[in-house]
Amino acid sequence: MTYADENRYPPSAPTGWPESYGHDAPRYDAYGWQAPWDAPYHPYAHETHRDDADLAALRSAYRLLRRTSTLTALGSFVVYVVLSCYAPALMGSKVTGELSLGMALGVLQLVVTFAAVFWYGRSAQRSVDPLARAVRQRAALAGGNAGTAR
Repeated sequence: MTYADENRYPPSAPTGWPESYGHDAPRYDAYGWQAPWDAPYHPYAHETHRDDADLAALRSAYRLLRRTSTLTALGSFVVYVVLSCYAPALMGSKVTGELSLGMALGVLQLVVTFAAVFWYGRSAQRSVDPLARAVRQRAALAGGNAGTAR
């Protein structure tokens, strides 16, 4: 809605009339002008290398590595907790001498956690680090500031 003087604010209420709430709030046309807070936000607009295939491959390799190691460690722990809660007779059964199945699985938790950490480091060196090195070299050749701390 536009007024004769092209003012985007409505005229003030005549004297003697009660002013309604929000009478001084700016009014915007539905079409045409866009408020600055409605502008689309592009968080990485200044980084053109984000869409490179190498960087996408690096992100997916890192994501796969992260998910696999996390699910391995957490999955074994969840199995241990569920067995402890819902099968106490099984967890209390003797494996050998005074060693119960619950104690053996508790020690196995340490082994599984250290194995997941070891596997994560080894797999990162084999699959993620070469991709990261290639992305870094490509950015350096393009004149970027790769390798600098943020």
